[in-house]
Amino acid sequence: MIIDFHTHSGVSFDKLTFGELREKMQQNGVERAVIFPSTQESYQKLTQKNSETLENAGKFFIPFLRFNPRIINKEEFEELQKGFYGFKLHPRGENFDPLDKSLEGIFYAIEKTRKPVIIHSRKENNINTDPDRIIELAKLYPKINFVFAHFADDSDAFFSKVNELENAYVDTSVVSSPFIIERRVKEITSKKIIFGSDYPFSDQEIELLKIKKSGISEMEKEDILQDNAKKLLNL
Repeated sequence: MIIDFHTHSGVSFDKLTFGELREKMQQNGVERAVIFPSTQESYQKLTQKNSETLENAGKFFIPFLRFNPRIINKEEFEELQKGFYGFKLHPRGENFDPLDKSLEGIFYAIEKTRKPVIIHSRKENNINTDPDRIIELAKLYPKINFVFAHFADDSDAFFSKVNELENAYVDTSVVSSPFIIERRVKEITSKKIIFGSDYPFSDQEIELLKIKKSGISEMEKEDILQDNAKKLLNL
């Protein structure tokens, strides 16, 4: 089994139906995919446009709730989260500082769910997404499993801290290569790395090839392609 931990649909890709995404997955041997909208506002549009709802597509898709923690209260969050396997946070897209102390209540509510969080993390002249800074989230909320997207920009400072934190992971999307994956597996082991394609922003086949072409063992590839995701998602 291959699980893609990072796929999108929504406003920018209204023509991308669940059926078309499923076809892409079949072409690449991906059996299940974590899916969330490109923007928070697009979630309703996403489900209305497709004849196949996320609930009915549950054999293939693993829905995550994308939300802005600045504009949702704890009660709303607790009600919304029930239908989801985890959460997507995008500090640049929703313009919030994940380390803002005023958001503690939401993060404590996430802790109670025991569901993972995937968070956009790249160096973009934006402190809110800088992986060297926001890895602090894993220290502040040790009961939340954080998946730092885009290989945490392959930051040396970030990776120097990962082994100290049981709840910090990275996905392989975009900022990776066979060489980078090999190097980081030696440094943090394959248990901390999860396959994500960022489809359709990146090509799922190309993102998979980065792992398949890397010089790591078949067991390490299995960790990255399915086992670590199964563990975090309780599949």
